[in-house]
Amino acid sequence: MKKQYAQNMIDFIQNSPCSFLAVENSEIQLKENGFICLNNVDNWQLNEGGKYYITRNGSTLIAFIIGKDANKDGFKLIGSHTDSPSFVIKPNCEIKVNDNYLKLNTEGYGGMILSTWLDRPLSIAGRVILKGENIFTPKTKTIDFKRPIAIIPNLAIHLNREINNGHKYSKQNEMLPILSLTGENFNEKGYIYELIAKEINVVKDDILDYELFLYEAEKGSLIGLNDEFISCSRLDDLMMVYNSLQAFLTYSKNNNYNGIKVLYLADNEEVGSHTGQGADGALLRDTLKRLCISLFGNEESFYSMAEKSVFISADLAHGLHPNYTDKHDITNKPLLNKGVCLKYSASQKYSTTGVCGAIFDGLCKEAGIQYQKFVNHSDAPGGSTIGAMLASQFNTTVIDFGVCILGMHSIRELGSINDTYDCYKLFEKFYEL
Repeated sequence: MKKQYAQNMIDFIQNSPCSFLAVENSEIQLKENGFICLNNVDNWQLNEGGKYYITRNGSTLIAFIIGKDANKDGFKLIGSHTDSPSFVIKPNCEIKVNDNYLKLNTEGYGGMILSTWLDRPLSIAGRVILKGENIFTPKTKTIDFKRPIAIIPNLAIHLNREINNGHKYSKQNEMLPILSLTGENFNEKGYIYELIAKEINVVKDDILDYELFLYEAEKGSLIGLNDEFISCSRLDDLMMVYNSLQAFLTYSKNNNYNGIKVLYLADNEEVGSHTGQGADGALLRDTLKRLCISLFGNEESFYSMAEKSVFISADLAHGLHPNYTDKHDITNKPLLNKGVCLKYSASQKYSTTGVCGAIFDGLCKEAGIQYQKFVNHSDAPGGSTIGAMLASQFNTTVIDFGVCILGMHSIRELGSINDTYDCYKLFEKFYEL
Protein backbone atom coordinates (compact mmCIF):
# COMPACT_ATOMS: atom_id res chain seq x y z
CA MET A 1 0.00 0.00 0.00
CA LYS A 2 2.80 2.46 0.90
CA LYS A 3 4.65 1.76 -2.35
CA GLN A 4 1.51 2.26 -4.41
CA TYR A 5 0.77 5.51 -2.57
CA ALA A 6 4.30 6.74 -3.28
CA GLN A 7 3.99 5.77 -6.95
CA ASN A 8 0.69 7.64 -7.23
CA MET A 9 2.41 10.70 -5.77
CA ILE A 10 5.22 10.39 -8.32
CA ASP A 11 2.60 10.26 -11.08
CA PHE A 12 0.98 13.42 -9.72
CA ILE A 13 4.32 15.23 -9.56
CA GLN A 14 5.24 14.15 -13.09
CA ASN A 15 1.97 15.61 -14.35
CA SER A 16 2.51 18.81 -12.33
CA PRO A 17 5.79 20.28 -13.63
CA CYS A 18 4.84 23.84 -12.61
CA SER A 19 2.42 25.57 -10.26
CA PHE A 20 -0.22 26.08 -12.97
CA LEU A 21 -0.46 22.37 -13.68
CA ALA A 22 -0.24 21.43 -9.99
CA VAL A 23 -3.36 23.53 -9.37
CA GLU A 24 -5.06 22.30 -12.55
CA ASN A 25 -4.55 18.67 -11.53
CA SER A 26 -5.70 19.36 -7.97
CA GLU A 27 -8.78 21.12 -9.31
CA ILE A 28 -9.66 18.08 -11.45
CA GLN A 29 -9.64 15.82 -8.38
CA LEU A 30 -11.72 18.28 -6.36
CA LYS A 31 -14.35 18.51 -9.10
CA GLU A 32 -14.48 14.71 -9.36
CA ASN A 33 -15.31 14.67 -5.64
CA GLY A 34 -18.16 17.14 -5.82
CA PHE A 35 -16.45 20.45 -5.02
CA ILE A 36 -17.99 23.61 -6.47
CA CYS A 37 -15.80 26.36 -7.93
CA LEU A 38 -16.77 29.77 -6.57
CA ASN A 39 -16.59 32.90 -8.68
CA ASN A 40 -14.75 35.60 -6.73
CA VAL A 41 -16.81 38.29 -8.46
CA ASP A 42 -20.19 36.94 -7.29
CA ASN A 43 -21.78 37.11 -3.86
CA TRP A 44 -21.24 33.79 -2.12
CA GLN A 45 -24.19 31.74 -0.91
CA LEU A 46 -22.59 29.02 1.23
CA ASN A 47 -24.36 26.20 3.04
CA GLU A 48 -23.61 23.67 5.75
CA GLY A 49 -22.33 20.48 4.13
CA GLY A 50 -21.02 22.42 1.14
CA LYS A 51 -17.69 21.72 -0.57
CA TYR A 52 -16.16 24.70 -2.35
CA TYR A 53 -12.92 26.03 -3.82
CA ILE A 54 -11.43 29.07 -5.52
CA THR A 55 -8.31 29.65 -7.56
CA ARG A 56 -6.15 32.71 -8.11
CA ASN A 57 -3.80 33.25 -11.05
CA GLY A 58 -4.22 29.58 -11.97
CA SER A 59 -1.41 28.82 -9.50
CA THR A 60 -3.03 29.08 -6.04
CA LEU A 61 -6.03 27.15 -4.75
CA ILE A 62 -8.12 27.38 -1.57
CA ALA A 63 -10.71 24.67 -0.89
CA PHE A 64 -12.97 24.30 2.13
CA ILE A 65 -15.64 22.00 3.55
CA ILE A 66 -18.34 23.42 5.81
CA GLY A 67 -19.58 21.03 8.50
CA LYS A 68 -21.97 21.21 11.42
CA ASP A 69 -21.05 23.41 14.40
CA ALA A 70 -19.03 25.40 11.88
CA ASN A 71 -18.14 28.21 14.31
CA LYS A 72 -17.25 26.02 17.27
CA ASP A 73 -13.57 25.19 16.80
CA GLY A 74 -12.26 27.59 14.17
CA PHE A 75 -10.57 26.62 10.91
CA LYS A 76 -8.46 23.48 10.51
CA LEU A 77 -6.11 24.37 7.67
CA ILE A 78 -3.13 22.72 5.96
CA GLY A 79 -1.03 25.00 3.77
CA SER A 80 1.72 24.09 1.30
CA HIS A 81 3.14 25.60 -1.87
CA THR A 82 2.83 24.67 -5.53
CA ASP A 83 6.05 26.20 -6.87
CA SER A 84 9.59 24.80 -7.02
CA PRO A 85 12.98 26.24 -8.03
CA SER A 86 13.36 26.31 -11.79
CA PHE A 87 14.39 28.37 -14.80
CA VAL A 88 11.88 30.79 -16.34
CA ILE A 89 12.05 31.41 -20.07
CA LYS A 90 12.48 35.14 -20.75
CA PRO A 91 10.68 37.19 -23.42
CA ASN A 92 12.51 37.35 -26.76
CA CYS A 93 14.26 34.22 -25.59
CA GLU A 94 15.80 32.85 -28.78
CA ILE A 95 19.60 33.01 -29.12
CA LYS A 96 21.33 31.70 -32.26
CA VAL A 97 25.00 30.78 -31.85
CA ASN A 98 27.39 30.41 -34.80
CA ASP A 99 24.53 29.60 -37.16
CA ASN A 100 24.33 26.17 -35.56
CA TYR A 101 22.77 26.20 -32.08
CA LEU A 102 19.49 27.61 -30.82
CA LYS A 103 19.62 28.50 -27.11
CA LEU A 104 16.94 29.83 -24.79
CA ASN A 105 17.50 32.88 -22.61
CA THR A 106 16.33 32.04 -19.08
CA GLU A 107 16.21 33.48 -15.57
CA GLY A 108 16.53 31.59 -12.31
CA TYR A 109 13.43 31.15 -10.15
CA GLY A 110 14.15 30.34 -6.52
CA GLY A 111 17.32 28.90 -5.04
CA MET A 112 18.16 25.84 -7.11
CA ILE A 113 21.41 23.84 -7.00
CA LEU A 114 22.60 24.89 -10.41
CA SER A 115 25.00 22.03 -11.13
CA THR A 116 22.20 19.46 -10.85
CA TRP A 117 20.54 20.96 -13.92
CA LEU A 118 23.48 20.16 -16.16
CA ASP A 119 23.36 17.23 -18.62
CA ARG A 120 19.72 16.49 -17.78
CA PRO A 121 17.03 16.00 -20.40
CA LEU A 122 14.69 18.95 -19.88
CA SER A 123 11.17 19.79 -20.95
CA ILE A 124 9.04 22.94 -20.85
CA ALA A 125 5.70 23.62 -19.15
CA GLY A 126 3.65 26.60 -18.01
CA ARG A 127 0.81 28.64 -19.40
CA VAL A 128 0.13 30.64 -22.54
CA ILE A 129 -1.82 33.90 -22.66
CA LEU A 130 -4.15 34.22 -25.65
CA LYS A 131 -6.43 36.86 -27.13
CA GLY A 132 -9.78 37.06 -25.34
CA GLU A 133 -13.05 38.88 -25.83
CA ASN A 134 -11.43 42.17 -24.84
CA ILE A 135 -8.03 43.41 -23.79
CA PHE A 136 -8.83 43.11 -20.08
CA THR A 137 -9.90 39.47 -20.22
CA PRO A 138 -7.28 37.45 -22.10
CA LYS A 139 -7.58 33.66 -22.18
CA THR A 140 -5.08 31.31 -20.59
CA LYS A 141 -4.13 27.77 -21.49
CA THR A 142 -1.68 25.41 -19.80
CA ILE A 143 1.05 23.76 -21.82
CA ASP A 144 3.36 20.81 -21.17
CA PHE A 145 5.65 19.47 -23.88
CA LYS A 146 6.00 16.20 -21.89
CA ARG A 147 9.18 15.16 -23.67
CA PRO A 148 12.88 16.02 -23.52
CA ILE A 149 13.44 18.97 -25.83
CA ALA A 150 16.27 20.91 -24.17
CA ILE A 151 19.53 20.35 -22.31
CA ILE A 152 22.24 22.37 -20.55
CA PRO A 153 25.52 20.61 -21.41
CA ASN A 154 28.47 20.66 -19.05
CA LEU A 155 31.82 22.01 -20.13
CA ALA A 156 34.34 19.20 -20.65
CA ILE A 157 36.92 18.81 -17.89
CA HIS A 158 39.65 19.23 -20.56
CA LEU A 159 38.44 22.82 -20.99
CA ASN A 160 38.07 23.53 -17.28
CA ARG A 161 40.62 21.52 -15.32
CA GLU A 162 39.54 23.17 -12.06
CA ILE A 163 35.87 22.15 -12.26
CA ASN A 164 36.24 19.65 -9.39
CA ASN A 165 37.85 22.26 -7.17
CA GLY A 166 34.70 24.34 -7.03
CA HIS A 167 33.00 26.49 -9.63
CA LYS A 168 30.66 29.48 -9.48
CA TYR A 169 28.12 29.16 -12.28
CA SER A 170 26.84 32.16 -14.18
CA LYS A 171 23.09 31.79 -14.75
CA GLN A 172 23.26 34.23 -17.64
CA ASN A 173 26.18 32.68 -19.48
CA GLU A 174 26.62 29.05 -18.41
CA MET A 175 23.11 27.82 -17.61
CA LEU A 176 21.27 28.49 -20.88
CA PRO A 177 19.66 25.41 -22.43
CA ILE A 178 20.19 24.25 -26.02
CA LEU A 179 16.89 23.71 -27.79
CA SER A 180 17.90 22.73 -31.31
CA LEU A 181 20.42 22.77 -34.12
CA THR A 182 19.88 25.39 -36.77
CA GLY A 183 21.09 26.30 -40.23
CA GLU A 184 22.55 29.51 -41.59
CA ASN A 185 19.17 30.66 -42.92
CA PHE A 186 17.25 29.84 -39.75
CA ASN A 187 15.23 32.79 -38.42
CA GLU A 188 15.19 32.51 -34.65
CA LYS A 189 12.98 35.55 -33.94
CA GLY A 190 9.64 34.46 -32.48
CA TYR A 191 10.44 30.79 -32.90
CA ILE A 192 9.15 29.99 -29.38
CA TYR A 193 5.70 31.22 -30.48
CA GLU A 194 5.75 28.76 -33.37
CA LEU A 195 6.56 25.92 -30.99
CA ILE A 196 3.79 26.92 -28.61
CA ALA A 197 1.20 27.29 -31.37
CA LYS A 198 1.98 23.86 -32.76
CA GLU A 199 2.03 22.18 -29.33
CA ILE A 200 -1.38 23.41 -28.13
CA ASN A 201 -2.98 23.88 -31.55
CA VAL A 202 -3.60 27.60 -31.50
CA VAL A 203 -3.03 30.39 -34.01
CA LYS A 204 0.41 31.92 -33.53
CA ASP A 205 -0.91 35.48 -33.82
CA ASP A 206 -3.35 34.80 -30.95
CA ILE A 207 -0.46 34.28 -28.51
CA LEU A 208 0.07 37.42 -26.45
CA ASP A 209 2.49 36.19 -23.80
CA TYR A 210 3.71 33.14 -21.92
CA GLU A 211 4.97 31.96 -18.53
CA LEU A 212 7.16 28.95 -19.19
CA PHE A 213 9.43 26.90 -16.92
CA LEU A 214 12.08 24.27 -17.52
CA TYR A 215 11.75 20.95 -15.70
CA GLU A 216 13.45 17.57 -15.60
CA ALA A 217 11.85 15.34 -18.21
CA GLU A 218 12.74 12.06 -16.50
CA LYS A 219 10.04 10.71 -14.19
CA GLY A 220 10.73 10.07 -10.51
CA SER A 221 11.22 6.55 -9.21
CA LEU A 222 11.39 4.30 -6.16
CA ILE A 223 14.98 3.29 -5.44
CA GLY A 224 16.99 1.41 -2.79
CA LEU A 225 17.40 -2.31 -2.14
CA ASN A 226 13.83 -2.44 -0.83
CA ASP A 227 12.37 0.48 -2.83
CA GLU A 228 12.43 2.47 0.38
CA PHE A 229 13.46 5.80 -1.18
CA ILE A 230 11.63 8.23 -3.46
CA SER A 231 13.90 9.94 -6.00
CA CYS A 232 11.91 12.68 -7.70
CA SER A 233 11.86 16.30 -8.82
CA ARG A 234 9.84 18.88 -6.93
CA LEU A 235 9.27 16.89 -3.72
CA ASP A 236 9.60 20.37 -2.22
CA ASP A 237 6.76 21.01 -2.02
CA LEU A 238 4.53 18.84 -4.18
CA MET A 239 4.89 16.00 -1.68
CA MET A 240 2.96 18.16 0.77
CA VAL A 241 0.53 19.37 -1.89
CA TYR A 242 -0.28 15.77 -2.78
CA ASN A 243 -0.49 14.49 0.81
CA SER A 244 -2.73 17.33 1.99
CA LEU A 245 -4.94 17.05 -1.11
CA GLN A 246 -5.42 13.30 -0.65
CA ALA A 247 -6.17 13.66 3.08
CA PHE A 248 -8.63 16.45 2.29
CA LEU A 249 -10.39 14.32 -0.34
CA THR A 250 -10.53 11.35 2.04
CA TYR A 251 -12.22 13.55 4.64
CA SER A 252 -14.63 14.91 2.00
CA LYS A 253 -16.01 11.40 1.38
CA ASN A 254 -17.21 10.70 4.93
CA ASN A 255 -20.33 12.92 4.66
CA ASN A 256 -20.19 13.62 8.39
CA TYR A 257 -18.45 16.96 8.43
CA ASN A 258 -17.70 19.00 11.50
CA GLY A 259 -16.23 22.49 11.69
CA ILE A 260 -14.57 24.11 8.68
CA LYS A 261 -11.65 22.29 7.07
CA VAL A 262 -9.40 24.14 4.61
CA LEU A 263 -6.87 23.11 1.97
CA TYR A 264 -4.47 25.90 0.96
CA LEU A 265 -2.09 25.52 -2.00
CA ALA A 266 -0.08 28.73 -2.39
CA ASP A 267 2.26 29.92 -5.11
CA ASN A 268 5.57 31.83 -5.04
CA GLU A 269 6.92 30.53 -1.71
CA GLU A 270 10.32 29.96 -3.30
CA VAL A 271 10.67 33.67 -4.10
CA GLY A 272 9.29 35.10 -0.86
CA SER A 273 5.48 34.82 -1.22
CA HIS A 274 5.10 38.60 -1.73
CA THR A 275 2.54 38.30 -4.53
CA GLY A 276 -1.21 38.34 -4.98
CA GLN A 277 -1.21 34.55 -5.13
CA GLY A 278 1.42 34.09 -2.42
CA ALA A 279 0.97 33.46 1.30
CA ASP A 280 2.08 36.98 2.17
CA GLY A 281 -0.81 38.42 0.19
CA ALA A 282 -4.41 38.97 1.25
CA LEU A 283 -6.04 36.13 -0.67
CA LEU A 284 -6.34 33.54 2.10
CA ARG A 285 -7.41 36.05 4.74
CA ASP A 286 -9.99 37.64 2.43
CA THR A 287 -11.33 34.25 1.37
CA LEU A 288 -11.88 33.03 4.92
CA LYS A 289 -13.39 36.38 5.87
CA ARG A 290 -15.85 36.14 2.98
CA LEU A 291 -16.68 32.61 4.05
CA CYS A 292 -17.58 33.82 7.55
CA ILE A 293 -19.66 36.74 6.29
CA SER A 294 -21.59 34.46 3.94
CA LEU A 295 -22.11 31.76 6.55
CA PHE A 296 -22.60 33.75 9.76
CA GLY A 297 -23.67 37.15 8.47
CA ASN A 298 -20.93 39.30 9.98
CA GLU A 299 -17.20 39.99 9.86
CA GLU A 300 -16.79 39.68 13.63
CA SER A 301 -17.22 35.91 13.34
CA PHE A 302 -14.03 35.72 11.28
CA TYR A 303 -11.89 37.12 14.09
CA SER A 304 -13.45 34.72 16.57
CA MET A 305 -12.86 31.81 14.21
CA ALA A 306 -9.24 32.80 13.59
CA GLU A 307 -8.54 32.96 17.29
CA LYS A 308 -9.70 29.35 17.71
CA SER A 309 -8.03 27.98 14.58
CA VAL A 310 -5.11 25.60 14.09
CA PHE A 311 -3.07 25.78 10.89
CA ILE A 312 -0.34 23.45 9.66
CA SER A 313 2.38 24.97 7.50
CA ALA A 314 3.53 21.92 5.54
CA ASP A 315 6.97 22.14 3.97
CA LEU A 316 9.98 19.84 3.84
CA ALA A 317 12.93 19.56 6.23
CA HIS A 318 16.59 18.58 5.94
CA GLY A 319 17.35 15.00 6.87
CA LEU A 320 20.80 14.05 8.17
CA HIS A 321 23.09 13.68 5.17
CA PRO A 322 25.46 10.72 5.72
CA ASN A 323 28.28 12.47 3.84
CA TYR A 324 27.89 15.84 5.58
CA THR A 325 26.98 15.07 9.19
CA ASP A 326 28.77 18.22 10.42
CA LYS A 327 26.25 20.41 8.57
CA HIS A 328 23.45 19.42 10.96
CA ASP A 329 22.57 20.27 14.54
CA ILE A 330 24.54 18.24 17.07
CA THR A 331 21.56 16.91 19.07
CA ASN A 332 18.65 17.06 16.60
CA LYS A 333 19.38 14.97 13.54
CA PRO A 334 16.24 13.83 11.72
CA LEU A 335 16.72 10.65 9.72
CA LEU A 336 14.86 9.47 6.65
CA ASN A 337 12.32 6.78 7.42
CA LYS A 338 12.26 7.63 11.15
CA GLY A 339 9.17 9.83 11.25
CA VAL A 340 7.83 13.22 10.22
CA CYS A 341 9.47 16.42 11.49
CA LEU A 342 8.31 19.23 13.76
CA LYS A 343 10.31 22.34 12.85
CA TYR A 344 11.64 24.91 15.35
CA SER A 345 13.55 28.16 14.82
CA ALA A 346 14.75 30.64 17.46
CA SER A 347 14.71 33.35 14.78
CA GLN A 348 11.01 32.55 14.16
CA LYS A 349 11.55 31.50 10.56
CA TYR A 350 9.33 28.61 11.60
CA SER A 351 6.16 29.34 13.54
CA THR A 352 6.24 26.39 15.97
CA THR A 353 5.92 27.28 19.66
CA GLY A 354 5.85 25.07 22.74
CA VAL A 355 2.05 25.00 22.55
CA CYS A 356 2.29 23.95 18.89
CA GLY A 357 4.66 21.18 19.94
CA ALA A 358 2.19 19.88 22.50
CA ILE A 359 -0.65 19.89 19.95
CA PHE A 360 1.53 18.15 17.38
CA ASP A 361 2.54 15.47 19.87
CA GLY A 362 -1.14 14.71 20.48
CA LEU A 363 -1.87 14.61 16.74
CA CYS A 364 0.92 12.11 16.09
CA LYS A 365 -0.27 9.87 18.91
CA GLU A 366 -3.82 9.98 17.55
CA ALA A 367 -2.51 9.11 14.07
CA GLY A 368 -0.27 6.34 15.44
CA ILE A 369 2.94 7.69 13.92
CA GLN A 370 6.35 8.69 15.23
CA TYR A 371 7.91 12.10 14.77
CA GLN A 372 11.25 13.89 15.07
CA LYS A 373 12.26 17.45 15.82
CA PHE A 374 14.21 19.61 13.40
CA VAL A 375 16.31 22.70 14.04
CA ASN A 376 19.01 24.25 11.89
CA HIS A 377 22.71 24.20 12.70
CA SER A 378 23.34 27.40 14.68
CA ASP A 379 26.03 28.54 12.23
CA ALA A 380 23.98 27.74 9.12
CA PRO A 381 20.49 29.27 9.26
CA GLY A 382 18.06 27.55 6.91
CA GLY A 383 15.19 28.77 4.83
CA SER A 384 11.73 29.88 5.86
CA THR A 385 8.17 28.72 5.17
CA ILE A 386 4.73 30.25 4.89
CA GLY A 387 4.15 29.47 8.59
CA ALA A 388 5.31 32.76 10.08
CA MET A 389 3.28 34.70 7.49
CA LEU A 390 0.11 32.83 8.36
CA ALA A 391 0.71 33.23 12.10
CA SER A 392 1.20 37.00 11.80
CA GLN A 393 -1.81 37.49 9.52
CA PHE A 394 -4.30 35.41 11.47
CA ASN A 395 -3.11 35.66 15.07
CA THR A 396 -3.62 31.92 15.36
CA THR A 397 -1.74 28.71 16.15
CA VAL A 398 0.45 27.66 13.20
CA ILE A 399 2.49 24.46 13.37
CA ASP A 400 5.54 24.30 11.10
CA PHE A 401 5.89 20.73 10.00
CA GLY A 402 7.73 18.75 7.36
CA VAL A 403 9.07 15.48 6.06
CA CYS A 404 12.85 15.26 5.92
CA ILE A 405 14.57 14.71 2.59
CA LEU A 406 18.09 14.89 1.15
CA GLY A 407 19.21 17.15 -1.68
CA MET A 408 16.60 19.87 -1.17
CA HIS A 409 16.45 22.22 -4.17
CA SER A 410 18.39 19.81 -6.33
CA ILE A 411 16.66 19.06 -9.61
CA ARG A 412 16.06 15.63 -8.08
CA GLU A 413 15.40 15.23 -4.33
CA LEU A 414 15.38 12.12 -2.13
CA GLY A 415 12.71 11.16 0.40
CA SER A 416 11.38 7.98 1.98
CA ILE A 417 8.19 5.99 1.45
CA ASN A 418 7.34 5.52 5.14
CA ASP A 419 7.66 9.20 6.03
CA THR A 420 5.53 10.17 3.04
CA TYR A 421 2.73 7.83 4.03
CA ASP A 422 2.95 8.82 7.70
CA CYS A 423 2.53 12.43 6.60
CA TYR A 424 -0.68 11.50 4.79
CA LYS A 425 -1.96 9.65 7.89
CA LEU A 426 -1.21 12.70 10.04
CA PHE A 427 -3.09 15.02 7.68
CA GLU A 428 -6.01 12.62 7.52
CA LYS A 429 -6.26 12.56 11.32
CA PHE A 430 -5.93 16.36 11.53
CA TYR A 431 -8.93 16.88 9.24
CA GLU A 432 -10.90 14.14 10.99
CA LEU A 433 -10.60 15.67 14.49
